[in-house]
Amino acid sequence: MEAEIPVVDAHLYKNKIMVWDEAQANQLYQRGSYGKPLAGGKLQLAPIEALYLLDGGKIRVLDHETGEKITFKQLSAMLVKQDPELMLKYPVYSDLRSRGYIIKTGLKFGAHFRVYERGEKPGEAHSKFLVHAIPESARLSSTDIARAVRLAHSVRKAIFFAIVDEEGDVTYYSLTRERP
Repeated sequence: MEAEIPVVDAHLYKNKIMVWDEAQANQLYQRGSYGKPLAGGKLQLAPIEALYLLDGGKIRVLDHETGEKITFKQLSAMLVKQDPELMLKYPVYSDLRSRGYIIKTGLKFGAHFRVYERGEKPGEAHSKFLVHAIPESARLSSTDIARAVRLAHSVRKAIFFAIVDEEGDVTYYSLTRERP
């Protein structure tokens, strides 16, 4: 379970969500492994992290130029233009975070997320599994599935397919590579 984090001010600046205050940036990073630390004590939040924290009341997102507060609906509408799959991935990210997992991008592994066991932190341990979000209506070929399973196996990780239904409920399926 994550430690209680006071509400942090984040700023939407050039399509990025930034925490400028070093103490607040450290709180988010140290207590929940959120974001990517930058020079000068700043922290850049991934879009999905910002949505999760905003939805949970952990951050307040402000327009850097006007100082106006940005709502979850406004922020998600802006961010989905950069990542059309963002709202497909969001219920999966939210579900895994609510279970105590640390989640980072899995892009270089061909999946949406790489997931760290409870209590483990990126940089201190290796992620144990990959998760790829898929809409319930999607059709995957056997080649797509085999490619994902084989890639995960090659980097010593398990792969989970997170099937997201129309209501946003998530069901996980794991496939493994079997050798004769």
